[in-house]
This record gives sequence, C-alpha cells and structure tokens, in this order.
Amino acid sequence: MAVFIVLGCSSDEAGLEAPVHGTITVDESIDNSGDYAEIGVTIIKKDSANVDADTLFNVLTDEEGKFSGTAQFPRHRQYRVIISRNNQNLGSTGIILANDDTVEISAQLPNLNNTLQISSREHDAYRTYQRVEKSFQRVGAFAQAGRLRGDSLRQELEKWPDIYWQVYQESPETIAGHLSAKKSIDLLSRWDKNAMMQKVRAVQHDDDLAYLGATFGKMYVAETAGLDAALGYMDTLKDNTQRPQERMRIAMERISLMYDSAQIAQTRTALTSFKEEYPQNSIAKDWSKSVSYDLEYLSPGDAIPEFSFKANDEEISREALKGQPYLLEITSFVSPIYQQQFDRTVVIHSIYKNYDFQIVTIPIDSSQGTVDAFFEQRMRPWPVASTQAFEDEEIIETFNIRNLPTRFLVDRNGKIHQRYIGQEYENIVQGIQQLMKNN
Repeated sequence: MAVFIVLGCSSDEAGLEAPVHGTITVDESIDNSGDYAEIGVTIIKKDSANVDADTLFNVLTDEEGKFSGTAQFPRHRQYRVIISRNNQNLGSTGIILANDDTVEISAQLPNLNNTLQISSREHDAYRTYQRVEKSFQRVGAFAQAGRLRGDSLRQELEKWPDIYWQVYQESPETIAGHLSAKKSIDLLSRWDKNAMMQKVRAVQHDDDLAYLGATFGKMYVAETAGLDAALGYMDTLKDNTQRPQERMRIAMERISLMYDSAQIAQTRTALTSFKEEYPQNSIAKDWSKSVSYDLEYLSPGDAIPEFSFKANDEEISREALKGQPYLLEITSFVSPIYQQQFDRTVVIHSIYKNYDFQIVTIPIDSSQGTVDAFFEQRMRPWPVASTQAFEDEEIIETFNIRNLPTRFLVDRNGKIHQRYIGQEYENIVQGIQQLMKNN
C-alpha cells in the first residue's frame, strides 16, 4: 500500500512574510512614453478550481515601473504571480515564497515569456536543481540509446547521488534542496541501501524531510531488522516530528507498512486509532475510507475481484486463471512510470513464464489507438484487454485504484498475495519467488 498525499513543505502557519520588489517596463516599440505606471503584480493562492483565489500580494508599479511590498502567505511553497495592466491579465508563472526570502521580479511587456525573471534564494537554488536534473535526464537518454552501458553506465550513475546531495547541502532549507535530498536517497535505494540509510538518518529530524524516513527508511529497517523494529522506528519518527501534517503522514505510512506485511488485525486496530486522532481532517478521512475498503476486499489472502475479457479468442478471467499464479496490471499506457517499467516486466515474464506464471494487463484512461501505438514497436507477450472490455470507473472502484500503474500478484487459488502501486516495483520479483516457493 502506498500513501499518496499532497503536502507542502510546511503546514499552514500564520504570519509568513517575504519582501517582493522589482521593475516591469514596456518595450519602446509598444509604448515610448517612458511611463510604466499601473502595471499590476499580484500573487495568489488557488488550490483548486472550485475555490476562490486568495490574494497574497497586490501592487501597482510607479512611473519608472518599480514596485515593492510584502507578500503574506500561509506556507512555504509555490504560488502564482500574475502580471496585468488595464484590468487585463498579460501573463503568469509560478513563484516560490519562503519566510524572509526576498524576491526580485523583472520583466518587459509584452514579451513576458522571454523577459520575466525571478530571483531569490529559493529560485536561485531551484535553477541549480533544474540544471542538475536536466543533466541527469541526459544520462538516461544516453543509456536508453545504448551509448552508455555496463560498467560505464554503472560508474556514471553512481556519481549522481552525491551531485544531488551537494545541491541539498548548499540549500538545505529550500524546496530545491528537499527535492535534491529525495532524489539522492531514491537513487541510492536502488544500489546501495546502506548509503541510502545514512542519508535518511541525516535528514529525518527535519520536519520537511521526515517523510523520507517514513518511506525509504521504514523499508530498510523492516528488511534488515524486522517488522517490529520498523514499527518502532516509525513511532520514533513521529515522536520527533513537530508538524501535525507530517505526524499524520508518518502515521499513515506506519499503517501501510502493517497492511503490506499482512498484519490485518493490527492494521484494523491502528486505523481505528488513526480515525480517532484525526476526526476532522479531510485528507485523513478520505485515506481512511480507502484503506477500509482495502482491508475489507483487497487484503492479502482475499480473492481477487472478478474480471473477464477475451484476448486472441481466449477467455481471460479470474476463474480461467485459477491454477496458475499471475500479475494483474491496471495501468494507463501513457503513464511514464509504466513505460519505464515495461522492459523489466518483459524480462520478468520471459523468466517466470517457464514456471506457469502469467501477466495480464487491463488498460484504463487510454484509447485503443494509444494501446495499439504502444505495441507498434514492442512485443505483446501477454494478454492485454481492449479498452472497450471494461468501464474505467468500474475498474477504479472495484480495485480501489488511487495511482497508476497498480499491480496485484495473485496466487494459484485466485487469492491476492501482494499489491504494488506506482513506483513500488523493486519487490515484485521477490514476491513472485515467494509465491513460487509457497506453491
């Protein structure tokens, strides 16, 4: 079970402020008067289409195009800055606000796309992060093209956790720093878990990064010291975290760990306590409802829900597959995660099909054209349902889909062995091997 929750870098705190100043002018070819007054600079907070925007900063430029003021905001995060004149919005972009972090904005109308510049501690750090990220993506492209492979690829990849970590160390309190710490830890989790855990322990006392302990750290402790040690580790994380929203997130991850470890009775008890601790929190309510459904219908040992479709005139269904273990995938074929994982899934299938193991894929949120295009230059080694075989809403509700791809590992009796969501991919082979051993 994965915990998917959108949180900022801090919970709402009254009184956060940041000085904002700058200059906005107009290209002489549009206005040669030299009067740049009454250009509006507005920063808003709008969390969804269904709520009105809150204004955090709103000023007009003087004749020289200069402006200054103080933005008041509830959280360290990204907001929206809008440039306007004569009651007409001319452009907008994201702006990161952090307490006491002075922001300087410059632009020239009308070409905001090319002239708008934002400078601050946060934005300067974020540009550094983006440069590093772009360089790392280039390495990935070289690897995909076969220009990096074997030892050369391994040696190149092993550099990047330290590169990202340096960005974090240079700007530890920024969003860019937090993203860099996560990326460093995520990369290390794939080939050096001891080094990964050293970095987790280095940041887990920071409320903004405690979730890295609750995600990467908990799995390391569970694998090396057992479930009880991992649950104790999570309790310590929660006790050391001051921010209520982060404490809630750690509690959710702790419950997820019990669920994933098939401790169903303990999960029910912990979920009841969680509901009592967070009775008014809307995120907690929605998550609890989803977990309750999982406990009732989708726990390890429960029968996989009914499904049925035809592929190459062969019936593929829960009943038809009884007697052989299989991996049921529910995914969108435009999902970058699924596309990245596909080649590895093909390898898994090619190895374990010799042990009567099958893979079955149900596409949702995809057109049939998208599915067919996906396989134009790829093999289709296992049954894939047509997009007309199921209603998306029905599949989402029945299998309680919260993120894509979602996979269910099913045993020979049609019972759920384990579920894997999104990036939870590393343990699939281990799960298959355990399933084969048990059968």
